[in-house]
Amino acid sequence: MLKKSIISAVSATILAAVAFAIYFSSLTKTEQARWLLSLTMSEGEALFQSSDEAYASPPPLLGWLDARQKESLNGEWSIIIDPMGVGTPGSIFGGYPPLRRNTSGMTLVEYDFERAQRIKVPGDVNTQDPRLFFYRDKFWLYRELSVAPKAGRRQLLHFGAANFTATVFLNGRAVGRHEGGYVPFHFDVTDELREGRNELLVWIDNRLGDQSIPTGRTDWWPYGGLTRDVYLVEVPEARIVNAKLSLAKGRTDQIRFRASAQGIAAGETVRVQIGALNVDETFRLDGAGVAEGALSAQPELWSPENPKLYEVTVSGGGSVLSERIGFRQIETRGTQILLNGEPIKLRGISTHEEPIGREGVAHSANDMRGLLAEAKALGANFVRAAHYPYNRHLARLADEMGLLLWEEIPVYWQIDWDNENTLAIARDQMARLVQRDWNRASVIIWSVANETPNTRERLRFLRRLIEDTRGMDDSRLVSAALLGGSGPDFALIAARLAARGVASADVPDEDRKIFQGVLDEAGYFAPSAGEGYTLSIDDPLGEHTDIIAYNEYFGWYYSVLFSRQLGIDEAVLRPLMLEFMRDLRFTSKYEKPIHISEFGAGAKRGNRSEAGHIWSEDYQLRVYEAQLEMLTASPQVQGLSPWILKDFRAMLRPLAGVQDYYNRKGLIDENGERKAAFYLMRDFYQGEW
Repeated sequence: MLKKSIISAVSATILAAVAFAIYFSSLTKTEQARWLLSLTMSEGEALFQSSDEAYASPPPLLGWLDARQKESLNGEWSIIIDPMGVGTPGSIFGGYPPLRRNTSGMTLVEYDFERAQRIKVPGDVNTQDPRLFFYRDKFWLYRELSVAPKAGRRQLLHFGAANFTATVFLNGRAVGRHEGGYVPFHFDVTDELREGRNELLVWIDNRLGDQSIPTGRTDWWPYGGLTRDVYLVEVPEARIVNAKLSLAKGRTDQIRFRASAQGIAAGETVRVQIGALNVDETFRLDGAGVAEGALSAQPELWSPENPKLYEVTVSGGGSVLSERIGFRQIETRGTQILLNGEPIKLRGISTHEEPIGREGVAHSANDMRGLLAEAKALGANFVRAAHYPYNRHLARLADEMGLLLWEEIPVYWQIDWDNENTLAIARDQMARLVQRDWNRASVIIWSVANETPNTRERLRFLRRLIEDTRGMDDSRLVSAALLGGSGPDFALIAARLAARGVASADVPDEDRKIFQGVLDEAGYFAPSAGEGYTLSIDDPLGEHTDIIAYNEYFGWYYSVLFSRQLGIDEAVLRPLMLEFMRDLRFTSKYEKPIHISEFGAGAKRGNRSEAGHIWSEDYQLRVYEAQLEMLTASPQVQGLSPWILKDFRAMLRPLAGVQDYYNRKGLIDENGERKAAFYLMRDFYQGEW
């Protein structure tokens, strides 16, 4: 009976296949293609399409990472470059999760992680293989891990950052996805782990587009990969998730405390201890898992001259967490910046997250120590960490070394201001940055953007980020680097350059005629040859920030703009611009401190020019001399962070023999060799300003 049933079933299958073949052959080629594209596999997945699975998002940030029990997953990982999506879940080619192996010799697989190339994690993929230098697409990272799960403990898979979209699979199951690079995230993988050998797979998409943060066009290298530490963090079922301590507003005898917990019942307590201050207090958790209150203490205040840190222990449930924390006040009063109630000028420098003397992304404490040590050697008390969050070692070391910090998210240039998902990515990046570093005394400024266009859509977007940031942490200042160079200002400056050009004996007659035409057009309002100009910063975003941060490139890019506008060669304009800069001043319609967050000029180390040609150390030095004279004569300017400490990689900079895909505005080159302008800034910072 069973044999007859099997024969009947096989016969029916054959007849159905023959009938389908006849039907299929009757279709046009177009109809056949449409049918193939609509053919679905298991769970409704299309034959040639990726899965539309909705991946879980990571939970809120796990704070106090270095106080946790963790196992490093750093080291060698296998990598498969996959621009065609061979491993995409649901693909006809197999899809990686779950991994299949050709153990029988008859299983078709078109990938093999055991035989694949190896790279180091943390690290970027671009500089570990010359073939991947410009690669900006999909790839897979794989490693095995061995664990012994424990009752009453949870295992959290922590990533310091993954650029730029990461989907994580463990033992063939998707555990979640995070979109947006540079910030930490984790997933609880306790239920996916098994005793002994486990297979961890991370699918990374390094592409950036019009709706991502940042977008696909950046003036830094969009390094892809697991660029920060990866850990398996073991935590108790009942645990403290994060905690924040800071001085109460306007007081130096009270510390505000707030902690969030998971798995600890309402009414249970969280304990705070600071032995050196004789602090030992408990606070009860509310129904939302939050405990907060005030601690009476008079800590010695942290400052660059005295980077005092206290050992703080927070315990509750099964958590006992310790961290070294400093306490200080940062605020503004009129056009001044006050640190611990005293006026301070920010003698700064900007940076990128690239190490000195090695290609790729800076990911270790030693990498960051090298950068900060060079900032200290410059005489800086302040570092602008642009244009995205750096690894967690930066702020920890700045706390210890006595350097003030500006930290920023990559809302950069023009983005999709009306896109809700774009806003969600930016808000997530800001939240994870703030909640990671809100106990770092060195961090005094959160920045929500850099060089964004002045539009209503942008203002609405950035106001939301500013509100979010202040809601999370009101113990620091909030700013954004504004973009210099408005049309009306440039028109008035062009007239002043023209007046100087007419009066200069070094200007050719043809160019003098052009300059005279500009003055004739100005008529009664034509300026005199030595007339200066006061540029007032009036970007409406300044109303909502604590500091007016401003990027300007007089002496570098602006000469290009005026050359095109006036039809005058740059060789004529640049000397006039350097002369004019000494009579240019900065102010703002907002009665707030101005911080010049960028200025500079490109120079290749060792390129000297008696004529002061561009790309030489000599021209860079002349620009810095004119900038310092201009900016120190502007009383509202209370801080500087020239662009930039070190030459850094940038795809926008291909000029062969000079840039070679480096932005050359550094005061030192990529190997740490100092340029002439470094010594000028060092002498300036050691002076009275």
